[in-house]
Amino acid sequence: MTDAMELLRAGAAALQRGDRAGAERRVVRALALVPGHGEGWNILGVLAVSAGDPAGGEARFRRASACAPENPAYARSQAECLKRQGRAERAASLLDGAARRGVLSPDLACDLGDLRLGMRDVASAIALYRLALALAPGHARSQNNMAEALGKAERLDAGADAFARLAVLRGTAAAWGAAGAALLAAWRQDEARAALRRAVALDPSTAEHWANLGFAGLGRHAVVPAEAAFDRALRLAPEMETARAGRGTLRMLAGRLRDGAADYEARLSLPAFAPPRSYGRPLWDGRVRPGRTLLIHADRGHGDAIQFIRYAPLLRAQGMRVVFHGPEGLLDLFRASELLDDLSGLDGPPPAHDVHIPIMSLIHRMGTDLDSVPAAVPYLRAPEAAARRWADRLAGLRGVRAGMVWHGSVAFPYHRQRSPGFEAVRPLTDVPGVTAVLLQVGHGRSDLERVRPLGPVLDIGRELRDFADTAAAIQALDIVISPCTAVAHLAGALGKPVAVLLDQGAEWRWMCGRTDSPWYPTARLYRQSVFGDWTEPVERLRRDLAALNGPLQDEP
Repeated sequence: MTDAMELLRAGAAALQRGDRAGAERRVVRALALVPGHGEGWNILGVLAVSAGDPAGGEARFRRASACAPENPAYARSQAECLKRQGRAERAASLLDGAARRGVLSPDLACDLGDLRLGMRDVASAIALYRLALALAPGHARSQNNMAEALGKAERLDAGADAFARLAVLRGTAAAWGAAGAALLAAWRQDEARAALRRAVALDPSTAEHWANLGFAGLGRHAVVPAEAAFDRALRLAPEMETARAGRGTLRMLAGRLRDGAADYEARLSLPAFAPPRSYGRPLWDGRVRPGRTLLIHADRGHGDAIQFIRYAPLLRAQGMRVVFHGPEGLLDLFRASELLDDLSGLDGPPPAHDVHIPIMSLIHRMGTDLDSVPAAVPYLRAPEAAARRWADRLAGLRGVRAGMVWHGSVAFPYHRQRSPGFEAVRPLTDVPGVTAVLLQVGHGRSDLERVRPLGPVLDIGRELRDFADTAAAIQALDIVISPCTAVAHLAGALGKPVAVLLDQGAEWRWMCGRTDSPWYPTARLYRQSVFGDWTEPVERLRRDLAALNGPLQDEP
């Protein structure tokens, strides 16, 4: 036995020196003397794997586990060999069995979590990472991988918390940068700014950290420091289009539309802004060519299309044909408004055209600045039949008829920040002399199952089939109340008074600190004073509604 142990120690030393042949020779001699020594088979397994033979390594690690079934390292090595052979299911089954036998360690639980994550069993992976962290609270690999798994499960807050714990544990610029990015994805901008400031203090040379710091500042309308962060990112990485698009958004937020819109064109190279289909004709360069046909296509949400379709009649007045390719829900409204020469839905082919442009690029190609925003309203109108139907339907309502929306589309990650929910706007449902007409469709309707209005309301949300219907209903109202949603844009485009409830980090189109909108003359903006708290803007709006003695006039 003493000779065998000496041979094993000599084999391990040879392996450490890189003498693979010497290591194998000594270990084989040791195993001839003591065939049941697990560490000897483990060394042979390591030698096989280093020689590019995972199948041979797996067989030797299996022997090691049989010799010392209580050692989790051998099971982990065997599972790794199976994984390298593309046998992830078998590897997971092996580690499951080891865990059930009590052969458990934080590393084994984490390995099993990684396998489950690779097999897209995210819930099991998260549970295994939690087990690893219960065994070893400071297990950094489990912290990191669990954070990534939570992100894949769209549990953004939990993922951000996990990355933040990992940053405290590691204390590196990379860890703080990852925490900042995760907090930013969870729309926790204040915490993101704190984490990212630590990241850039530790390593000021990483452009991504500076860009994310810019986005975190953008989300709080901290214009000066955010622009400085974007500038720094672009000095370090001039081709970083995310930073350029972010700086463009920031400049438009600050009212510098021309410069901002030019930077914002960088978004077109980013996957999140890729159009749902490709267009074979050239991109429009902004030069007006009478007789040529320009295709405008929707590239983001319905609200963007409603806001920027205002450019179509301006281009037609200069002699261009203008056609549109966009969501079906907008077509009847745009057709009734006679803005376009032709239009079609995204499910079908686009109208024939010579050049094309994403609709949000019109602000740049048209050279718009703050003093040249085309703000004439209304530029949309509902189909006549729908307008008559809804006018008749709502004619009997008493007092000021106020349409209400409280939730935007969940397709965009900031919906939690911008949407107050029905409970927050509930005080607006019992204002004396005001009848609330509920226009909410989609996800926000579930709020009504939990929270009842304070007074009598008319709920027509389930009856609204598309934006033409919604426009017809709005035309029969006196005012519309909405957060930053397509309905707010629609009311403004129809020239109806609209009270827009805005979160503290509202989108660039509403700009900084303004109570009016250069895009919609009939809009009045009610902004949060405290992030996340809708109480004060809702109370201000309630007082303004109560002061109305009759239908609101179409003026800001």
